[in-house]
Amino acid sequence: MLSLLLAACGGGDVGDDNRPTATAADIEGIKAATARAGTYTEAPASIGITQPVGKPIPHGKRIVMVGAGPGGIGTIIAQEAMTEAVEELGWELKFIQPADSTPELLRQALDQAIQLEPDAVVISATSTDPIVEQLSELKAKGIPVVSNNGPDPSGGLITIQISGLDALSELAVAIADKTLADMGEPGTIGVVELPEYWIVHEYTEAYKEEIKARCPSCEIIEAKIPISSLSTTAGADMTHFSRANPDMKALFVSYDAMGANLFSAAQAEGARLPRTYSLATAPTSIPALASGGLSASAPLDQGEMGWRMTDALARIFTQQTESALEHDVKYTRPVIWSRSLNNVPTAPAGNSFPKLVRDYPAQYKKLWGK
Repeated sequence: MLSLLLAACGGGDVGDDNRPTATAADIEGIKAATARAGTYTEAPASIGITQPVGKPIPHGKRIVMVGAGPGGIGTIIAQEAMTEAVEELGWELKFIQPADSTPELLRQALDQAIQLEPDAVVISATSTDPIVEQLSELKAKGIPVVSNNGPDPSGGLITIQISGLDALSELAVAIADKTLADMGEPGTIGVVELPEYWIVHEYTEAYKEEIKARCPSCEIIEAKIPISSLSTTAGADMTHFSRANPDMKALFVSYDAMGANLFSAAQAEGARLPRTYSLATAPTSIPALASGGLSASAPLDQGEMGWRMTDALARIFTQQTESALEHDVKYTRPVIWSRSLNNVPTAPAGNSFPKLVRDYPAQYKKLWGK
C-alpha cells in the first residue's frame, strides 16, 4: 500500500495563490542549478580508463552474478552485457536471479553461488548488512566480490564497489538541477522512493539535499512505493499521489522502473501529471522521454557496467587490485536526457540500452589486448 510522508522543506513566504515567494537565495540557487543543468547534455566519448591491463589475462575463469530480483532491470541489462564481455576473455558467467529482492532470497542465492566455488562473485544494488555471513565466507575462501550500484564503499567484505553512492549521487544532483531549471521558481516537488533498495534511499537523499540547497523555499512531499507494486499498482499509486497533491510542480521517480505504467495509469484516470523526472532510465521509458511525457531522466549505462566489472576482474585476476580500484571504482559522468535538450536517443530493440560511450566495447577490448 502507498505510504505518504509529508515533509515541508524551507520557509519562504506564501503568496495569495499558495505559491511561495522566491527569496534572494531561491533566485540565486535556481540560477546556479539552471547553469549546471546545461552542462549535462553531452555524453562522454571515453570510458575514462586508459591504462591497459598489461598482463596476460587468464582464461577459464568462472564468475557467478547474483541479481537484485526481477525489479532490478539494470542488473538484468548488466548481466546480458557482461555475458558478452566475459566471452572476449574466455570466461563463463552464471546468473542467479532471486525470485524477489528480500534479504532471505538474496542470502539463498549467495549460498548457491558459494556452492558453485566460482573464481569471483558479482552482486548489484544491495547493501552488505543482510549478507554479511555469505560475504564473510567468500572472503575466507579468497573469492573476490565485485559490487555495482551498492551503498557500501570498496574494501572490507566488498573487493570493489563500482558506480556506488558517490557516482549515483552525482546523477541525483544532476536531475535535481534539471528539475529546478525547468520549474524556474520555488514550488512543491513530489519525491517517490523505493525503500527496499537502500541505495535508492541514499541517492534520493542527495536529490533532496540539492533541492534544499538551491531552493530553500521549495517544499518536498514524499511517497514510498513497495517493490512488490512495480509491475502492478505503482503507476496507479503515483497517479493517486499526484492527484492528492495538485499543487506539485514536479515529480521525481527515484528509480525509473517504478514509472513503467505511470503514464498509462494517469491516462486511464484522466489525471494530469506534473513535470516528471527519473534516475536510472529503463529502456522502456525512452519513448516517454521522446514524447516529453517524461520531462528528463539521468541514465546509468548498465550495459557498460557489465564491461566495467569485467575489466575490474581482469585486473584482480592479474594481481592488480589497486589498479582496479583506481580506474574502475568511479563512474561519475552525469548525463541528462530530455526532449527539451534535444538529446533523447532512439529506443533500442529488446532490453538493450543505448550506449552513452558509443564504442565502449572496443575501448575495453583495447585495454585487454584484444
